[in-house]
Amino acid sequence: MLLKPLRFGLTMAYCPRGPLAVGSIADAIAALRVALRRHRCVALLCDPEVPETDSVLDALRAAGVRRSPVYVQPRRTLLMNPEIGPEVLMASMRKKTRQYIRKAERAGVVTEETDDLERFHRVLRIVGERDRFAVHSLEYFERLRSGLGGRLHVLVARIGDEDVGALMLARMAERAWELYGGWSGTHAGERPFYLLKWRAIQRMRQLGVGRYDMWGLSETADDPLAGVTEFKLGFGGDVVEWIGALETPVTRWLYPVWRLFGRRRLARSA
Repeated sequence: MLLKPLRFGLTMAYCPRGPLAVGSIADAIAALRVALRRHRCVALLCDPEVPETDSVLDALRAAGVRRSPVYVQPRRTLLMNPEIGPEVLMASMRKKTRQYIRKAERAGVVTEETDDLERFHRVLRIVGERDRFAVHSLEYFERLRSGLGGRLHVLVARIGDEDVGALMLARMAERAWELYGGWSGTHAGERPFYLLKWRAIQRMRQLGVGRYDMWGLSETADDPLAGVTEFKLGFGGDVVEWIGALETPVTRWLYPVWRLFGRRRLARSA
């Protein structure tokens, strides 16, 4: 649960990809709402890993939870099961994806796990400059590692002495999520990022991960990330769609403050 400051000492709460509810998601959100009242909290925003069904929507409405107009995390994503083994995973891929993985292996692309966040950050900055997206500071990633410890994994692909791709994953029990990463744009013929992603999936399998989340697919064909989506889909897996962002008041009489100011601030930061 992330508490974000608003004006006048107030806060709003954000639960990314949560809560993880064993039973009713509506009951879980209602319980969080009660717990947050002691934190001068105005509103709770969450985007749980729950498919949208009529029964879920009815229960949420009854609990005073509504859809949020704020976009935070992608609704669609691609899930893979590394436990089924590399041969089965390879067989489920698109032909070109298999070919590119083997081509990278023949070309001598090296992949390795590293604790060097500066090395990871250098690659990510190159990707951000090329594709025109903002990149978090090195300090942000250091805080991330401080919070996750050994459950944060960074893998790098290199050709010779040049790092040409990087991928950061978070692991929780039997689940793993891709968080950040990309290809530098060099050595396109060697297809290094195909091999890096494949090796990341295999590394998570070694650690007992049974659900690997590639974190996000575009929702429309004209989305700027449609090309990235096609790349991910080449690895097989199952496309799933979650319910999306939900919000609910915690301190009801202050809820208009969140609607006027908090939403805008969160949308800018996202």
